[in-house]
Amino acid sequence: MYENKANKRATKVLVVDAGNTRLKWTAFDGDTVIGKVYDSEPHSFEDFYPEVIYFASVRSNEQNAMLHADIQAAYPDVEWLPIVATSQARNVKNSYEEPQRLGVDRWLSSIAAYHEAGTACLIIDAGTAIKADFVSAEGVHLGGYIVPGLKIMKDVLVKNTARIRYDKSEVSDERQIPNNTAGAVELGCKEMAIGFVERLIRQHSDYTWFATGGEGEALIVAAGAKCICDEHLVAKGAKLVGDELIENRKT
Repeated sequence: MYENKANKRATKVLVVDAGNTRLKWTAFDGDTVIGKVYDSEPHSFEDFYPEVIYFASVRSNEQNAMLHADIQAAYPDVEWLPIVATSQARNVKNSYEEPQRLGVDRWLSSIAAYHEAGTACLIIDAGTAIKADFVSAEGVHLGGYIVPGLKIMKDVLVKNTARIRYDKSEVSDERQIPNNTAGAVELGCKEMAIGFVERLIRQHSDYTWFATGGEGEALIVAAGAKCICDEHLVAKGAKLVGDELIENRKT
């Protein structure tokens, strides 16, 4: 495998973010995101060949090994740099007693948000799970919450009941009290998620709010708060951390 012995930052970087259910590939030219694809082969990027690959994953070691083999086959001469949660990176301190146990996606989104805001921030990442992470004005990741995402809520409800079955297309006006099973489940789960966010707003209104993930912005807006929406937050955090690791290498 190619070994980058230089201490300078690579220009063309591919960030691979292996989430619980989706694989995200984000291409950077310098600090600019020039493309993003989901679940497909990285060859979807035209005229782009990375100098280094930053890999961040919440999957098992076995799954990561398989992904590594597949990606290495596609880019055999490109350096592979795993990104994990550590005690400190990019002026952000991890308050977990065992830093590596903080989900790397949470760690990276927190780093990217603090890098942009430079002050206390709260990050809502709503995907498979809904995650809320807090970073203090001094750059300390204070911790956060993890609750089921909308799909998990609905799937568990259907799985554990005998008669709750419906077609999602039956959901009608979201502004009205639901009068069928589809609306009761779909909108009920959404209201639970909004309630979670609303409580955080009441308790932490002085934070700068960030949203990422498929439902993040919609939940925050529905809860009545303003936010900075950035679908690339995890990838940007990986880019920041990976660049720092390379810059700190000894010759």
